[in-house]
Amino acid sequence: MKHYFIIIYILFSIPTCIFSQQIDKEIFIPIEKSKLYVRLIGNESCPIIINLHGGPGAFSGFDHEYNRHYLEDGYLIAYLDQRGSGKSESFADTSYFTMEQFVEDLDKVVDYLKIQYPESQINLLGSSWGGTLGLLYLIQHQEKINTFACVSGKANGIYPIYALIDYENQIIQNKKNDNLDSVQSNKYQAMLQKLAEVKKSDLDQFYNDLNLIKTEYPRELGFSAYWANKAAQLKAAELAKDPAYFKRAHYTKEEFNTAMKKFDNVNRVFRNTSEYNHLNILDKLSIIQTPILVMQGDKDYAIGPNQGKMIYNALTNKNKSLKIIPNAAHNLNIEAEKEYYTTLLLFFNKYNLQNL
Repeated sequence: MKHYFIIIYILFSIPTCIFSQQIDKEIFIPIEKSKLYVRLIGNESCPIIINLHGGPGAFSGFDHEYNRHYLEDGYLIAYLDQRGSGKSESFADTSYFTMEQFVEDLDKVVDYLKIQYPESQINLLGSSWGGTLGLLYLIQHQEKINTFACVSGKANGIYPIYALIDYENQIIQNKKNDNLDSVQSNKYQAMLQKLAEVKKSDLDQFYNDLNLIKTEYPRELGFSAYWANKAAQLKAAELAKDPAYFKRAHYTKEEFNTAMKKFDNVNRVFRNTSEYNHLNILDKLSIIQTPILVMQGDKDYAIGPNQGKMIYNALTNKNKSLKIIPNAAHNLNIEAEKEYYTTLLLFFNKYNLQNL
């Protein structure tokens, strides 16, 4: 019984670093023709976790809001803003907004942190597009990374598009069985025609259609591709009205508005790129032997509800694990906060405690 409690303590405790050196500093890391913003928060003597945000084109600053309660005491979190995003330098040359370039940029960040903290293990935590970026990075540079948590990431870009279209078709067909007036009936028929058109398209210019099927149509049909927990969604909306929230993220409202414009710019380029929309790296994942945690919500229609299982099954890694969280969608840190962070800590601590 005594040994049981010792094991539980080790699994749930944060890494016991030699020194406790809490820091909060902002740096810029040089990359080709630009610089990347990184906010380093946490224990400087502990292992590093690089936070990879979604998008492409989003930013990391607000991930601190929840991570601060769970990760920053026992790890040094590097909140990275990717090329042209967030507080990183604005970047006008859109030819650099490619998956290959973002992998190269991340490699520069990893090497920089290895030089600054030569005794620290480097771990990755990627959410949404950040999960995809982490997979792409490991395919090329897994020897530099200790562990990777892939949260709501994708390895097959066509699957979530088709899965969402099929789901919306199903909802519309069910609604057509109700007693509809001519206006409603015509509206749903137009939606069905558009969904069929999108599914038959080459998806090379997909930015506008993506917003239609992931945002506008779900709103019309009474669901969200990104949220399954309405209470959590409302909580996030209320938090976004709190000035203290922005202050903790180190953002003024003006900086946030600028970041959102940059988000739209980067995301538009990627979503109008055939290579990104047709991404499928499932057959390349078997090369990855770095310990990986794959996590997603079972109602995540932003990436498709079976994406996590597809990634997990494609991995041959003996140190792989899968966590599907019920009644949750894309924003697991908010929708399933305790289960999400318990799972993360169990995973990161398992492979970092032994190296201290």
